Amino acid sequence: MEIILFTYGLSFFILGTLVLFVKTKESNFFFAKKIWLLGTFAILHAFVEWGFLYMYVFPAYTPILNPIKVFLLLLSYLFLFEFSRFIVRESFKSETSKLHFLYTLYAAPVIYIISLSSLVTLMLINHSLDDAIAAIRYTYGFFGSFFLGIGLYFYGESLKKVEYIDRLKIYFKIPGIAFIAYALLAGIAVAPTDYFPGNIINTVWFLETFGVPVQFFRAICAFIITICSIKALQIFSDETDLKLRQSLKHIKRFSSDVSHELKTPLTAMKGEIEVALKEDRSEEEYRDILRSNLEEVDKLQAIVKNLLMLTYIEKESLKNKFTKHFLDDILLRAIDELMVIASQKKIDLEIEILDIIELTCDDILLKTVFTNLIENAIKYSPVHTSITLFLEKKEHYALFSIKDEGGGIDEAKLPYIFERFYRADTSRSKHIQGYGLGLSLVKQIVELHQGEIHAHNRNTQGLCIIVKIPL
Repeated sequence: MEIILFTYGLSFFILGTLVLFVKTKESNFFFAKKIWLLGTFAILHAFVEWGFLYMYVFPAYTPILNPIKVFLLLLSYLFLFEFSRFIVRESFKSETSKLHFLYTLYAAPVIYIISLSSLVTLMLINHSLDDAIAAIRYTYGFFGSFFLGIGLYFYGESLKKVEYIDRLKIYFKIPGIAFIAYALLAGIAVAPTDYFPGNIINTVWFLETFGVPVQFFRAICAFIITICSIKALQIFSDETDLKLRQSLKHIKRFSSDVSHELKTPLTAMKGEIEVALKEDRSEEEYRDILRSNLEEVDKLQAIVKNLLMLTYIEKESLKNKFTKHFLDDILLRAIDELMVIASQKKIDLEIEILDIIELTCDDILLKTVFTNLIENAIKYSPVHTSITLFLEKKEHYALFSIKDEGGGIDEAKLPYIFERFYRADTSRSKHIQGYGLGLSLVKQIVELHQGEIHAHNRNTQGLCIIVKIPL
């Protein structure tokens, strides 16, 4: 029994130490940012089990250690319960999920009122410390472990596709099953109580039925959870390496983009200047050459500005500077700036829906999103047409959509329109000034706000672009 209790505690202690001392703050995974809660639970729970071990070996210290053990047990399970709450809400936040009701149930005001009521009720039935331990295990041990197991099992499905996602899903599913088993072993098989189910299913019944202490199977669950957590933490380390490789890739791509896009206007300027210097010209001719060069300089400025903004918004630290703004106000400001351009083409900007939406964001960047999308729609829409705008507040996200009456885009080219320097139809748009950076910029700003953007051709004619940003 001593070896089982020691191993059980050691497994959790190793898990907690690994979790708390591995740097996961730079990870993009929600799980990694909250895993310190699991680490704190594991270390506290290790001391709980070693407390059991000490009392088993030295029964004389039981009156002193019992209250400490109860306090540490409650504290450890509260950390586990809070971790399970975050994972459950993250795993089932999608409205399409069959278990989406858990997202609402596990909101802090709801679940803590339910759990605390349950804990107090059970503790009022019997006031002994052993019954208090049973009440804690029933309330926070069982439900925390059980729903954490369910959350972890499905958590991988909520993640975006990355190159190590399949491995990561396995390391979530296995401990998910282990935590469900642990919930039954640590949250149901408690010390005997005077009420159900502890009066039937308890540690004594388990030992008589299976011939092995329940702590042995708890230790196995803890060992499985520890091994899978080590593997998951290794992937978080791989993720850091991947981000470094991606940063180098961005630098190379930026250099390539700059040389590609700056070459054309610089070549044009150089050619015009060389021709101008070959012979004397009239003042008007020199003015024409300078005007032409000024146009090329304007192009260079626009390209550099967009490229620098693309690089700027790749910084994760920007998210820390977000403040609250009203999305409808940002949209109206963008529309107001583009009304003159739209009226010049006899294009109507029609607002179908305009909900009041407060959002934590960067208002300048989101105004860039609205401006670029509306300006794009104006560019590619024929005269005497309409552009329809929608801004709706859904339960968990803000939805913006813009529909024009232009020629649309070839279906085969639709997936590429958000890539840098991509222009869907050069023959159709060669008379329209642009650098293929606007939609790429829009996509990166939307993704910076944890949102998503999609485009599809309308059934009649024209293009529809939809932006979703979580509230």
